[in-house]
Amino acid sequence: MSAEVFISYARDDRERVMPLVDRLRQSGISVWVDEGGIHGATLWGKEIVEAIRHAKAFVLVATKSSFDSKNVVKEVAIASEWDKAILPVYLEPVQVPDTLHYQLAGIQHVEYYAGREKEAFQGMIASLNRIGVNTGSTDDANAATPAESRTHHAGEPRISDKKRPVIWLLALAVFGLALAVFLKPSAPPNPAPTLADPTAAPAPATNQAQRIAVVPFRNIGPEQENNYLAEGMHEEIDAMLSMAPNLVVKDASRFRDPASDAKAIGESLQVDAIVTGSVRQAKGQLRVIVKLVDTQTEANLWAKTFDKTEDDVFAVQREIAQSVAQGLSIQLDAEFKIRLAKRQTDNLEAYNLYLEGRKLWNTRSRANMRDSIDKFELALSKDPTFALAHVGIADAYNQLVRYGYSPSIVSHTKAGQELEKALAINNQLSEAHASLGWVQFCFEWDWAASEKSFQRALEINPNNPEARRWYSRLLWILNRGEDALREIDTGIRLDPRSPIMQWARVNVLVFLSRTSEAMEAANKAVELDPGYSKAILAQLQAHTLNGDHAKALELANQGIQQHNNHVSYLVSKALALARLGNKEEARGVLNEVVEKSRQSPVPKSSIALIHCHLDDHDTAVSLLEEALAEKGSNLAFSYVEGDWPSLHNNVRFQSIWKQMGLPPKSKP
Repeated sequence: MSAEVFISYARDDRERVMPLVDRLRQSGISVWVDEGGIHGATLWGKEIVEAIRHAKAFVLVATKSSFDSKNVVKEVAIASEWDKAILPVYLEPVQVPDTLHYQLAGIQHVEYYAGREKEAFQGMIASLNRIGVNTGSTDDANAATPAESRTHHAGEPRISDKKRPVIWLLALAVFGLALAVFLKPSAPPNPAPTLADPTAAPAPATNQAQRIAVVPFRNIGPEQENNYLAEGMHEEIDAMLSMAPNLVVKDASRFRDPASDAKAIGESLQVDAIVTGSVRQAKGQLRVIVKLVDTQTEANLWAKTFDKTEDDVFAVQREIAQSVAQGLSIQLDAEFKIRLAKRQTDNLEAYNLYLEGRKLWNTRSRANMRDSIDKFELALSKDPTFALAHVGIADAYNQLVRYGYSPSIVSHTKAGQELEKALAINNQLSEAHASLGWVQFCFEWDWAASEKSFQRALEINPNNPEARRWYSRLLWILNRGEDALREIDTGIRLDPRSPIMQWARVNVLVFLSRTSEAMEAANKAVELDPGYSKAILAQLQAHTLNGDHAKALELANQGIQQHNNHVSYLVSKALALARLGNKEEARGVLNEVVEKSRQSPVPKSSIALIHCHLDDHDTAVSLLEEALAEKGSNLAFSYVEGDWPSLHNNVRFQSIWKQMGLPPKSKP
């Protein structure tokens, strides 16, 4: 008969470990422990692996020596891989090493220190009993109570039957306190709570956790050049959970370091729980281990292992999303489950191509965004009903325009066509409605339809930060500043580490003339990512609002140097010089901008604004009319951002905004 408990320890600790082993055996527990030096034998692998395979519980004797032992690390890895219940028993205070941090995160431990062995052993027996190990006890209370304390001696006052239930309740309460003391909710010196049975169904959390984050899943299988499965698993589960009712899902994509602990992530993102996991993909087989961890106590609220074939990856994603939601006691309706199923393709090759495309798109370089379109189109050749691939193509075309790599009238038209196809396949995609809202906003100037699309996107997925940001931009253009600020602040709560969000917030605060808040948001954008192309521009806008044009000029020059003559900074430099009265030098910078426009797309509305500040009013209006005819994507932003001195009484100028469906442009 196989032993129910496997003991993992370092040979240097043998003299301290064997008395504990003897004590476990005396309590009727079957134990497997290396007593004959198997660690040095050639059959180590086979015997150890078989013993761990058949054990119900894996007891790790935690000491400095064991944490330094390569064999112990391997044994823990095997136990974790097979989803064994791990119980660390600390013989001394010791820091968990990086090599074991992932396996021991969220695991309860026992402190079996000198002088406290008796109470700690009682807690250890109780834990093993709950795991399902046969401890020879009928209940935890008996296991934790010395036999002599349970025996009535002659001459002692006998407890009446009526009082006996009260005494037992008190005994259980005392035992609970003992467990609270000796079954520490943290592994020294880091917190680590309740020992979870990974095979159990998800149980409702004691504290309802309505704010969560999905941490990027680790790929622990063989390294493959085109293996994006772990990354895709993270993104899809994040997107699926975002659609669950009464649940706020925050972006945790930056926490890729496996050493990041739950408490630190919780404090950073202000979430109650995190979802973490690993993916192993090899020879057509798939193993996914997922945990839902409380960020306050680092307790495993729920954990489960999925052993499937690669073809089952989509079913696994849906099951994980539903299980996590249920683990948080969130009621899911039938519509939610239908939305989950309709999001995905059933073709693994198409899915991997889609993930490759998204990875290229996220770089925002011209070449990679164009290459991403090829990947999305290949995905559609594998599965023509994969709606998200159409959305991917649309997003690529939209951002090619936004980053100045393609004319609006060409790429926004193509984006609209792709989104029409996507929504014909699945009109329950938040991403599709949000992207459609952006096209209707930037290109079609159909403000009512754009707002409807953004609202639909947020109805499907209220945790879509991009939809929040884009909707905020629309409200800003429509002179609804307070509404715009509310939307962008919601987006920032969902994605607090995004400098793009802070840039959008600066725009709204400048519009509302809130100088100090705009300066604070601009500095935050720089702090989050000094290399972000709009970070310095955010500071420049705040200083311009404050009337400090000399500082704005300094920042424009800094941006030109740091971002390789980016047109935004050249335009800002020309405007700062004009506002300082140095119009001759401003005209020289204008010539640079015009020359740059011959090589790559430059918004004509930006060139028009420089002409306006140089008193070339007719030229400025003519350029705006050309932008109107060409459906220039930046024209709407120029309406709200530009100050346009001396043009507010110009009939041609006001006619442009009227044709766009915007109210007359007022003086700043």
